Amino acid sequence: MGAGHGGYARRAADAGWTVTAVDARDDRFPDDSRITWIKQDVREFDLTGFDLVLCLGLWYHLTVDDQMSLLTKMARNGSPVVIDTHVATDNPTFKLSDPVVQNGYTGRLYNEKGWKTRLTASWNNTESFWPAEDEFYRMLAEHGFPVVFAATPWVTRDRTFFLCAPGPQQESTGE
Repeated sequence: MGAGHGGYARRAADAGWTVTAVDARDDRFPDDSRITWIKQDVREFDLTGFDLVLCLGLWYHLTVDDQMSLLTKMARNGSPVVIDTHVATDNPTFKLSDPVVQNGYTGRLYNEKGWKTRLTASWNNTESFWPAEDEFYRMLAEHGFPVVFAATPWVTRDRTFFLCAPGPQQESTGE
């Protein structure tokens, strides 16, 4: 999700995975027939049936509402998720707002100016939400991912990879 230039998609295909790459912009999709390239807003993409979902370089371009909605869809799918993202820190690598609380989560806002023209900007929103690290873990747990492993070292002092394992699926009682 958020395939961009397709670098991770190509590495996964090289490793023998069946890969579907999704991005709202197809300007940077490489010509690689091993990969199913889908031009679609990731917030609208159906995640049903995937064994693993990679959300790389995308999370920090979403609003808090979009993040929670996407987590709900990911948890419903029941597979592990890898999220590469920035989190809000006291010493961010980008210009962020002062701390804010949105939907009960503390974080900082990032101005997504240029989203209409910059290929590496968000898609269709003017600001994104970077949760504080502890709030990110809480958000994950509250949306179906109680087990989270942070990869180290951090890409930058405020960005790393998180492997998120879903909790047990709740069975419907039919009531």
